[in-house]
Amino acid sequence: MGIIKLHTPNNKGFTTIEILVSSLVIAILSISLLSAFVSLNSTALFSKRKLIGTELATNQLEYLKSLPYDDLAVVGGAIPHASPLPNSKTVTIDNTNYEITTAINYIDDAFDGCASYATPELKSQICRNLPEPGGSPTDTNPADYKIVNVKASVNGKKVAELDTSIAARVAETDSNTGSLTVTVIDSSGNPVSGANVNVVNTNLNPDINVNDNTDINGVAIFYGLPPDSSNNYIATASKSDYSSLATISPAGSLAPNFPSQNIIVQQSSSVTLTIDPMGQYSLLSEVVDTGGSPLSGATIYVKGGQKKYSNSSDTSYYFDNVTPSDVRPTSDTNGNFVLENLTPSGYLFCGDSGGTNCAIGGTTYYLAAAIPYAGSNQFGPISIPSYSVASPPSPTFPFSGHSYYQKARLMLTTNANFPRIFTVTNGTALKSSGTHSFTIKGTNLPCDTSNPSLCGTTVVVKNSGGNMTASCTGTNSELQCNISLASANIEQSNFTITANGYTLDIPNGTGMLGGINVSP
Repeated sequence: MGIIKLHTPNNKGFTTIEILVSSLVIAILSISLLSAFVSLNSTALFSKRKLIGTELATNQLEYLKSLPYDDLAVVGGAIPHASPLPNSKTVTIDNTNYEITTAINYIDDAFDGCASYATPELKSQICRNLPEPGGSPTDTNPADYKIVNVKASVNGKKVAELDTSIAARVAETDSNTGSLTVTVIDSSGNPVSGANVNVVNTNLNPDINVNDNTDINGVAIFYGLPPDSSNNYIATASKSDYSSLATISPAGSLAPNFPSQNIIVQQSSSVTLTIDPMGQYSLLSEVVDTGGSPLSGATIYVKGGQKKYSNSSDTSYYFDNVTPSDVRPTSDTNGNFVLENLTPSGYLFCGDSGGTNCAIGGTTYYLAAAIPYAGSNQFGPISIPSYSVASPPSPTFPFSGHSYYQKARLMLTTNANFPRIFTVTNGTALKSSGTHSFTIKGTNLPCDTSNPSLCGTTVVVKNSGGNMTASCTGTNSELQCNISLASANIEQSNFTITANGYTLDIPNGTGMLGGINVSP
């Protein structure tokens, strides 16, 4: 087959390959030119929008400067006001909608001293332009001036942002208000930035309802709050994909872990709130009898999350599906139920003693054991892990088209004398140690406080290397046990507990924890 030539008037031609290469070069150049044109056009469009957005933001700032100083407060902002200004508006120019948002906050400046803050670190975060002049007294009116932030956005993309400081026309005078500093952290003590903090007091007239977002240090501060000494200032911290938490007032002699606040004239109050990353699909539970058969129609009492009060004798939690209203889940025909949007923490079932508010119809069911499939606890409390999209917990448990972050088996019985396990301490054993000591807490566990041979409860650890019987002493509610690991293999080893003529048998090798984890 010969080479095909295209003839021209001067009798010269191009090969097919030359034509293809030329076409490819032209195509590449065309694409490059088109990309450059699109890029230039996009840049020109953004520059135009930036110019218009800057002008609109400047106009908004000039408008705000023309208003009385005391009127500079916006809807949903941190400054209380009876008639706050709108925090956003939309302006349409050349068929383009520009959203103009405004934020206004008080500033504490070190020029006349700083307010009284709980710690030096907090003072350095909030009081601007440190250090203070030598000999400066504590500033009793730390609302020194206001800072105004205006943003212009198109389709959610910021095109312009301007800030300005606005001071009152008169010198500072003694204030008849106080301030509140709210710090938001996670359970590891890390600051949570960008969290919304809402401060509410419905005991005043007019009501106080103000908002602000935490800075990079996890801090939001509210100035100019009217005084109230009855713990009526409620602060709530929340953030997308995080748990939320609100302060509460004392209940008699019970002291809250996260107390609602008093505001005292010319004084600063402070509170720290803890929130954590969380996901929607928290817990999948399977409800079975002590023989392992599913129980359908069981309503299950669950409580947990953050503990409400610091008193060790009180076990009130923020999550309680009986109090203040009964929203207990009911197991399906296969014995399953799910709980969603749980704050990462530990959760208890059927009350503190395993015998409250779990039932089928009018029959009370007692919790013999709650056994997790994941986490560090061999039994309860069942831990719900922190969740984030960037670092999801592992493993997850599929159910009804979703993956749940924790799974637990709840073993229930109608027999009030059946042995029950609540917690196991030191549930991880080192085989190299030869023996292992652990503590079982529960009820219906008769034993002698000093003589293992008189203990009425038998604890057997089931291991593929051989079942091992523990030597225990203790009381009806707490056993102190020792076990030899000479024959044990390295694996998760489950329990069999016999007491009062009944045997609680935790299945072995089914993916659950529920016993002693023997490690090398």
